[in-house]
Amino acid sequence: MTDILWPAEELIKALEGKLIAGAMQDADGISIDSRDIAPKDAFFAIKGDLFDGHNYTQKAAENGASVIVVSDADCKVEADGVACILVDDVLASLGRLAVASRARSKAKIVAITGSVGKTSTKEFLRACLEVCGKTHASIKSFNNHWGVPISLARMPKDTEFGVFEIGMNHLDEITPLVAMVQPHVAIITTVAPAHLGHFEDLEQIALAKSEIFSGIVANGVTILNRDNEFFDYLSDKARGQGIDDIQSFGADDKADMHLLNVDLMPSGSKVSAQYAGKKFEYEIGSAGLHQVQNSLGLLLAVENLGVDLNDVLPTLKDIELSDGRGARVEIEIDGGTITVIDESYNANPASMVAAFSVLSAQQPKRNGRRVAVLGDMLELGADSAVIHAALAKDIMAANIDMVMACGKDMKNCYDLLPQEKQGRFAQSSALLAEIILDSLQPHDVVMVKGSLGSQMSNIMNKLKNNRASV
Repeated sequence: MTDILWPAEELIKALEGKLIAGAMQDADGISIDSRDIAPKDAFFAIKGDLFDGHNYTQKAAENGASVIVVSDADCKVEADGVACILVDDVLASLGRLAVASRARSKAKIVAITGSVGKTSTKEFLRACLEVCGKTHASIKSFNNHWGVPISLARMPKDTEFGVFEIGMNHLDEITPLVAMVQPHVAIITTVAPAHLGHFEDLEQIALAKSEIFSGIVANGVTILNRDNEFFDYLSDKARGQGIDDIQSFGADDKADMHLLNVDLMPSGSKVSAQYAGKKFEYEIGSAGLHQVQNSLGLLLAVENLGVDLNDVLPTLKDIELSDGRGARVEIEIDGGTITVIDESYNANPASMVAAFSVLSAQQPKRNGRRVAVLGDMLELGADSAVIHAALAKDIMAANIDMVMACGKDMKNCYDLLPQEKQGRFAQSSALLAEIILDSLQPHDVVMVKGSLGSQMSNIMNKLKNNRASV
C-alpha cells in the first residue's frame, strides 16, 4: 500500500494553520490549479498577479480536493469531506510545507540552475536515477518562487533521489529557494545572456547563479561548466561559501568529466568521455552539442550520488525531449510531410545558437530545406535589437536555407539576411501562423523557436493541426 503523502496531523502542523471548516483530511497531492486537481489533493489558494486562488476553492473541492488552504477566513467551501485550513499567507504556508518535506526526507538531493539547459539536464538526470531508485523531480519548468516549494512539497517521504530545478530572473531569487532544497549536489549548467534586461551585465547573472552555493549542505559538491568563461569566477564564489569540493565538466583538459570526442548526428550524438582516468562511451538520443554538455554535467552528478555510470549510460540513448524543448513532430502538408523541431517554449541568445546547430546537422530528404521559424527573445534590455541582429551571422554559419520570423526585435535579424534566405515576416506569431503552411514544401526540416512571451505555440498549434500519424 502506498504511503499517504501528507497525513492530516503532519500537514496542519507544517502549514502552521487553523482548521476552520470540515474535519481534517489527509492529502495525497499538492496543487495550485483547480483545473488540475487529482482526488485527495491539497489545494493552495495562492493570490497571483492575474488570478486569486480563493475564487476557485469551490471548483477545487468539486474536482476532488480533500484540503483547501486559504488566507481569507470568509472563503467558504460547500462540500462534504473537505477540510478548510486558514493560514497567514498561502504561499508562505506552501514554503513551510516544502521545508517540512525536505526535513523529513533521507533522499540525496540535486539542485540545477543555469542560463540554459536546466530543464533538459533535470529531465535527463531524473530518467537516469529512476533506473537506480525511487526518484522525484520537478515537473515541467517548476523552478520559481512557487514552483520550487510545490515540487518539494510533492516529494514522497520514501524518495531516494530528488532533482530540483531552480530558476531566476533577478538577484536574490535563488537564495530563498535553495535554502528550501538544501542540495547535496548543485549544478550550474552555464552562464549566458538570459534575462539580461534585469541585470547590469553577464557577471551579475553569474553572481545571481552563484546564490545556489548558499544552500548546499555540509560536505556538498558543486558542479560547474569548465568551458564557460565564468568558471573561475564561480569557483571563487563557491570557495567563499566554504565549498571545497568543486568539480567540472567540459572539453577543457582540466575538466573532471572530460569530453574527448563527439559525433554529432541529426537526432543524437555519440560521445567519448573520461572520468577519474577511465574512458567510456555512450549515445544521447537528442541532438546538439549543448545536450552533450548537459549530459556531462549530469553524469558527474550521478558519480557524486554514488551511482555506477554503467547503470545509467544506456538510459541516455532513449530519452525523448518534451514539447517546446526539442521534440520532433511529423506534419502533413500538401504533397508530403515535413519534420518540425519544436523549440517553442523559450529562447535566449545561447539557446538560439544551440538550436541553429541542431538544425544545421539535419539532412533533409530530396529537395527539403532547413527552415528556421523565429520569434523574439525577450528580457534582453536596451541591447535587444543589437543582440537579435547578431543572430544573422549565426544563421549564415549554420547553413540554414530559409528563415521565417515574427516580432519587432527579430526583424533586426531578418532584415540582415540575404534575400534568398528570407521566407516570410509577420508582426506577430499569430499572423505568421496564418501564412506559414503556404511557405513550406515536402521534406523540409523546420525548427520553431522564440521566448515564451512571443507565443510561438501559435505556430506549433497551427502545424500540429496537420500532424501525421507516425
